[in-house]
Amino acid sequence: MRRGKNRVVLDAREFLRGKFTGIGRVLEGIVDALAESDFLEEVVLAAYNADALPKKLQNRKGIRVEALPQQFIRSERALSRLCKKDRQIFISPYPKLPLFGCHCLAVHTVHDVLDLTHPAYERRFKTHFDKLRLRKALKRADLTWYDSLWSMEETKKLTGSSGRNPRIRYLGIDERFTPEKDKNEEYVLKKHDLEPGYVLVIGNGLPHKNLGVLLKVSNDLFRKLAFVGVSKRNQVHWRKAYPNGKAQWIQYVGEDDLPPIIRCAFCLAQPSTAEGYGYPPLEAMACGVPTVVSNIPVLIETTGGNALVADTDDPRMWMEAFQALENKDVYTSQIENGLKWVDPFRGPKGWEKHISDIEEQIEGG
Repeated sequence: MRRGKNRVVLDAREFLRGKFTGIGRVLEGIVDALAESDFLEEVVLAAYNADALPKKLQNRKGIRVEALPQQFIRSERALSRLCKKDRQIFISPYPKLPLFGCHCLAVHTVHDVLDLTHPAYERRFKTHFDKLRLRKALKRADLTWYDSLWSMEETKKLTGSSGRNPRIRYLGIDERFTPEKDKNEEYVLKKHDLEPGYVLVIGNGLPHKNLGVLLKVSNDLFRKLAFVGVSKRNQVHWRKAYPNGKAQWIQYVGEDDLPPIIRCAFCLAQPSTAEGYGYPPLEAMACGVPTVVSNIPVLIETTGGNALVADTDDPRMWMEAFQALENKDVYTSQIENGLKWVDPFRGPKGWEKHISDIEEQIEGG
């Protein structure tokens, strides 16, 4: 299809200054791939602020930012106005679609339904509101992307439906995540007061991240435990719950600093009790760093069985997994298996199926 009339509008509100989330990484990868495609005239990003876009998307040919109001209702109205038929297709990186209607082809993304099912969140008004929006989007959307088979099954269990046109699409991994050493690594480590060889945990520190299972054994670890991305509020929660826990807490790491911080880790741990996909273990594998994940179906699925596994409730199993990696042969094997698993997801080829889906929808629409 020739580049011409076709345009895509994306809900890009996930791009915020000083914040780079898992959904933000997904959005960045899809937008980057769309901008390089040959069947689109324009990629329109509906965002709060153009300056908050990741560096690789700024000042890119074929990408235009449409500023949205900060207030929730006004931003939803503005999104609906952007979803006109001449825009061809709207993509949401969330389970929901614009609150006041979508007047063109529509794609939405279900990473997980954790915030709708986890006991820590189920009593909130927002949870009930978001359930209604999910059900509505599943009925309306022309295509529903799922990050994993697990997320699709959980959605169907919750709502009774997986959508009109559900597709499982594993996520691409940015090419920055590579085993190749960076000349700035020493500077990055010094900036964050780190020394190579730590056990790294990346995440926001919400209850389902299950940091307590590691804090319980933190004093027995031979290596430093480093938590990256945990907000001040969540740090207070975990410090209060485990006052004797020993760890280094880093609230925020910029997008350029994350790859070298991963590369310099001894291993990455993800002890979550629930996840929708789990980007950090895959990014660690791409950097040549072994991973240890909790024994939940989604993490076993998305890592392809190439990570060591430990029980979410058994701190000793985590200790044993870390100790197993001290064996050079085990360590090397885990690196090799991880690199082989993530190779199809690296860079543009990791988003080929997503882009093919969009082209198919436009051709059929």
